[in-house]
Amino acid sequence: MQARVRWHVRENDILINHEMVRRMKIVLASESQSRRRAMDMVGVPYETRPANIDEKAIRDNDPAQLTRKLAEAKAWKVAGDCPDAVIVSGDAVAAKDGKIYEKPRDLDEAAQFLRELAGSEFQFVTSVAVLHARKRRLLSAVEVSNITFRPLVEREIQDYITKYAVLNYAGAFESDAVLKFAERISGAVHVGTALPVSRLIVMLREQGVEV
Repeated sequence: MQARVRWHVRENDILINHEMVRRMKIVLASESQSRRRAMDMVGVPYETRPANIDEKAIRDNDPAQLTRKLAEAKAWKVAGDCPDAVIVSGDAVAAKDGKIYEKPRDLDEAAQFLRELAGSEFQFVTSVAVLHARKRRLLSAVEVSNITFRPLVEREIQDYITKYAVLNYAGAFESDAVLKFAERISGAVHVGTALPVSRLIVMLREQGVEV
């Protein structure tokens, strides 16, 4: 009889733990359509809350370290408002020959970015961070795609920057531009989501989220 009582308590504990996991609040520290698409692909309920950090206050000459620092800073910022949530955040840049391409300031700079990337190979660097705010446990990772754009004529550059919201994109391009302009892509596959979805699933599981 005593053994049966002990098992009954353990079984309830298991049910309670599963219920806590199922109800875990997930917050995406971004309103980016690409990152929302990534979260939709993951398939867990979530809400969005942009971090609104001063990104220019965080600098690094290494694109991998820069994106990681920014992703982690966004997660910690949102955790201040959501202390019981699991926070997902990310950052991305393009990089070529030591130059880092973040979001362009205006359409002229966007056009210049695309001129510089045209006819060359460059890297698209994406970081993802997953923070369990209550446990203060932070996981982060960096993934890199190698992309080669074909030579571009000025007309198609101008057409692209007038049709797309290029001021919202690192390097002034998104997945449609990759489909139109790229000759080769290798490495990680995340240009269309600005978050590495497969890696994100693993990290969420490591933080106790059922995915």
